Amino acid sequence: MTDTAPDLLALTATEAAKVCAGDYDRVIPTEWPVGERWSTRLWGDDEVDVWLISWVPERSTELHDHAGSLGALTVVSGALAERSWDGEALRERRIDAGGQASFDRGWVHDVTRHADAHDAASGEATAPTLSVHAYSPPLTAMSYYEVTPGGRLRRVRSELTDEPEGPTGGRGIDELLASARDRIDRVEAADLRAELEAGAILVDTRPAAQRAAEGEVEGALIIERNVLEWRLDPSSDARIPEATGWDVRWIVMCSEGYSSSLAAAALRDIGLHRAADLAGGYTALAAVPAAPAAG
Repeated sequence: MTDTAPDLLALTATEAAKVCAGDYDRVIPTEWPVGERWSTRLWGDDEVDVWLISWVPERSTELHDHAGSLGALTVVSGALAERSWDGEALRERRIDAGGQASFDRGWVHDVTRHADAHDAASGEATAPTLSVHAYSPPLTAMSYYEVTPGGRLRRVRSELTDEPEGPTGGRGIDELLASARDRIDRVEAADLRAELEAGAILVDTRPAAQRAAEGEVEGALIIERNVLEWRLDPSSDARIPEATGWDVRWIVMCSEGYSSSLAAAALRDIGLHRAADLAGGYTALAAVPAAPAAG
């Protein structure tokens, strides 16, 4: 629970009351989709996104988190079942109409319509199960998890998304890259020296073979992509000494400036809000006369 979460609870309660009063009837379908969840954004701004979701039987969200966003919900009608990870196992709870839940950063849960909210014989909903959800800041990504046979939580994939249940279909890499770059700063190679002199830290994520073939960057921290978030997250047990807080200005570099954009966006998603990447990567840096050392 955080200082922000109670505000989100109050917000979802207010919006749920508006749904009940008919204020949002214009966005509610006359016929509910069969077999799939339905959702619509009620409103949003730079600080918060508010969604209305309709739930159907046996369509869970999978175990997921909300990246760097706080969340809360209020059930409008019907009932939801939530399974959440408590650090050792999954625990379950029922949330009835009028009930609420809030989620801190790092909260991992799976949500579905409660079994009692639909007809046991037919499996069809006897009435819509609706809930209002709020996220602050607005969602940008989700990670999905599984519980291993040994009883540990394991992340299986991450997705960039601004929707509460993730995209309904696949997105090409060009769309993912554009979405990532919309959310980060990009540092030009010619401006790198000034960034470093102001305290930024350059992180080289190229694999060893690529660094050997292209060349090293003096003073850059070498952290390969597969462990980047764990090394730079100041709350991680695997963090490096330089990961002293959430305000560190990290500049991520790859070979040509593509994977670095995705990496910088991932750092923003975990709360490193000043993360950026080097446009053009090592290729652009090598073309700058007297390219600056990173430290």
